[in-house]
Amino acid sequence: MKNAYFIGTCSWTDKTLLGSGFYPKEAKNSEQRLRYYASCFNTVEIDSIFYALPSQRNIQNWVERTPQDFLFGIKAFSLFTTHQTPWKALPFYLQETLPEKLKNKDVVFWQECSPELQKEIVHYFSSLLFPMLEAEKLGYLLFQFPPWFTKSRENLEYLLSLRERFSQFPLAIEFRNRSWLKNKEEALHTFSFLRKNQMSYVAVDEPQLPWTVPPVLEATSQTIVVRFHGRNRASWQKKNATVWEKFDYLYTREELSAWSRVIREKSKSSNPERIFVMFNNCFRDYAVRNAQMMQELLFQTPLEDHSPKNK
Repeated sequence: MKNAYFIGTCSWTDKTLLGSGFYPKEAKNSEQRLRYYASCFNTVEIDSIFYALPSQRNIQNWVERTPQDFLFGIKAFSLFTTHQTPWKALPFYLQETLPEKLKNKDVVFWQECSPELQKEIVHYFSSLLFPMLEAEKLGYLLFQFPPWFTKSRENLEYLLSLRERFSQFPLAIEFRNRSWLKNKEEALHTFSFLRKNQMSYVAVDEPQLPWTVPPVLEATSQTIVVRFHGRNRASWQKKNATVWEKFDYLYTREELSAWSRVIREKSKSSNPERIFVMFNNCFRDYAVRNAQMMQELLFQTPLEDHSPKNK
């Protein structure tokens, strides 16, 4: 089961990480940093695609600069998860096809796009990821839904439409509204729905607030995904808190030990092909330190020290 574990972080280029001393001084550009990162971990999640679509050349570079057994998680473009999206984030040739009523707004929502435009956007996005898919380096495609995406018939149908549109991809679904797991009956229905449609339920560790999702691990496909957002309760409750404020949390060994036992037990009982353990507490070097700690806990062997190199 050792080879089934993929442990990493949700960024390798975060500004506070670059200034933390994690990277050696000779890693001065994106290529050198990715190659160094990939010598420490066997997976990384690319969250920047949520905000802006990269060139296919960038995708190809990421594939070529990492080892053969290295896997990527991709956070889906914001438009696909019902978030507002600047229409200028769309490819230029698609911007030109937008009706004037959308061009007169700063942002666009998925439901405002015509079926033809939706089809074009899906095709463009899927084509971007083709080199990663072809190289068998795409671990999962993450759809992280906003807090207003509640459990309803309409939203279940939307999830089915995603499964159909992205049929060739391993989909991972992260909810941020407690209605999906508000009681045992609803949780079982949610898990059953995802399992039937071969979508991975994303387990999360995050501050427990009235609207957040409880830390439940369930296998609904052959890929398990666990994401750690930190437990900075005060910042999550703070209005207009920055991303760095929210992720300013370093897990203790005891906290991760509890999770490692849960993950190990689930891996035995469900026998998944892959288990992704991803740290999204991307503030300074917190995520990489916690990812290294989880490597030691799950692999149960001392690993190379990846503490700051520039001290």
